[in-house]
Order: sequence, then structure tokens, then C-alpha cells
Amino acid sequence: MSTNTVANRRRNAPLSSTAIACLITTVCLLPFHQARTQSEETFTLNLNNVDILSLIETVSNNTGKNFIVDPRVKAKVSVISSGSIDADKLYELFLSVLDVHGYAAVPAGSVIKILPLAVGVQNSVPVFGDHSGAGDELITEVIPVRNISAQLVVEALRPLVPAPVSLSAEASSNTVIITDRAANIARLIEIIDSLDK
Repeated sequence: MSTNTVANRRRNAPLSSTAIACLITTVCLLPFHQARTQSEETFTLNLNNVDILSLIETVSNNTGKNFIVDPRVKAKVSVISSGSIDADKLYELFLSVLDVHGYAAVPAGSVIKILPLAVGVQNSVPVFGDHSGAGDELITEVIPVRNISAQLVVEALRPLVPAPVSLSAEASSNTVIITDRAANIARLIEIIDSLDK
């Protein structure tokens, strides 16, 4: 058999199991590599009086997050960033912009709903009992009170929170339940700790 015939058979032979495994591994790792590269990208965000929907689209494109926007979400926004930020910081900045304009981002499965804050606090907001929320993220926190009545705590806090915030006492477990931005809840927890001594 000639050398050319052997070479032709090798070219036309099906892929070996090792070659198939290498191909599958390479294909599976491609999305991971692209996601890692995307998260390592940095952005400079400078917007002057643009429609908030443009900002939402920019955040979606650069973070990979999917948004459903309530039709009541309307505003002109200006954002000036002095340096580059990564996708995580971009999302934190976005949450702050929503806060300034009275809107909230509420996770709902694989999407995030952008809603007026008053509507957002009535939605399924992530619940924490260990103060693990951060920044302008809208969360619900369950805070146990040990030495005084949770109802007294709620009465003391009510003047300190804006109207859309949900604040209630659960008598049987003597807990305070708050739905608000994580940073605001952190401040309220400090007050509760002082009252509960």
C-alpha cells in the first residue's frame, strides 16, 4: 500500500475519542473564557441628560443582566465617572442612579424588574437575616429584638424612614421587618441595636 493511500485514509478516518473529547472541552470552555473576559472589562460612563432607558440598555449590554422596565420608569439622567469601572461597579452605580430617581431593581428569577420604589417594596424582594445586603440594593431584612418590644422599635423608627419603605413588627417572634435599600437598613440596624441595649 502506498504512503499516499495511508495518508488519505487517515484524513478521511473519523475523529478519535481523544480528539472528540478535546473538541468538546474547547467548545465548553469558550463561554467561560468570554464571560471572564467580559467581567474584566472596564468602562467609563459619562452621560449628560440622557433618557434612563439608554442607561438601562448600557448596563444590560455591559453586565449581561436582563431587565424588565415598568412603563412608569421615566427620567433624564446625568452620570459622570472620573475613572474606569468594571461591570460590578457599573451595576452598583446603576442602583444608585435608580435610587436618586425613586426607582428600584428587584430580582425576579433570571430578570431584574425596574420599578418605582413604592411598587418595588411590595414585590418579592430578597430576604436577609444576617445584614448581608449591600449599597442601594432593595432588600427585606428580618431583625430580632431582644430587650424591648418590636412594636416600640417600629414606632421609634417610623419618622426616620420615607413613605415607600415597608416597616413592620412581628409580635410573636418580636422581630422588626424592613424593606428598603440595604445601606438604609444598615443605618436603621445601628439605631435598633442602640434601642435594644
